Amino acid sequence: MAGLKVTTLGGEPLSAEGARIVEYLEIRTADLTPQAIRDRVRTSAAQFEAAAAAVSEEQARAHPIAGKWSIAEIVDHVAQTQIRSAEELRHLVAGRRPPWPPVYEGLRSGAPDFAPWSELLEGLRAADNEVVAVLDAALNSPERPQATVEAVVVVNRALPGGGLAPQRFVMELGWREYGLFCRMHLMDHGKQIKRLRAAAAGA
Repeated sequence: MAGLKVTTLGGEPLSAEGARIVEYLEIRTADLTPQAIRDRVRTSAAQFEAAAAAVSEEQARAHPIAGKWSIAEIVDHVAQTQIRSAEELRHLVAGRRPPWPPVYEGLRSGAPDFAPWSELLEGLRAADNEVVAVLDAALNSPERPQATVEAVVVVNRALPGGGLAPQRFVMELGWREYGLFCRMHLMDHGKQIKRLRAAAAGA
């Protein structure tokens, strides 16, 4: 883990699941060009948008799994996170540390309670486009001193006696790692939409 600075909350050891995330970001950042990172983020954003757009407004508002977010809430969360991520990326690409608190997990607005589904989808696409636009600009930006930002990660880890429990940790990421982290976030929530749709179909 020499490449990325990692701090677990509570001082507990980093779980194997968390270590895999750190290793992925370190290896893929070293392997991929900035253009390849941009392309992967753009593809994952398009896939997430397509998964969200495939559901009706009624399906988007439903809660087929008790205690879990609806698809509308997931879309709002991703949009809110992406627009904050775009701002953080702008600072990182410019060689500056973003001045705000980290983008904490669970970031949402009140929009799913009142906004039309079409408006939530439009906001998602606009936020995704902002992230991709920043990565586009980074391709032609002069190389600047490395700046980093805190990224808060939540991962489900296996417990010794069985079951899962969340572990939170913080990574210091440069803009390339941060871009891939955005991609991972999109992919994780895309899988969440699939689980909700499967649960609704089973019901």
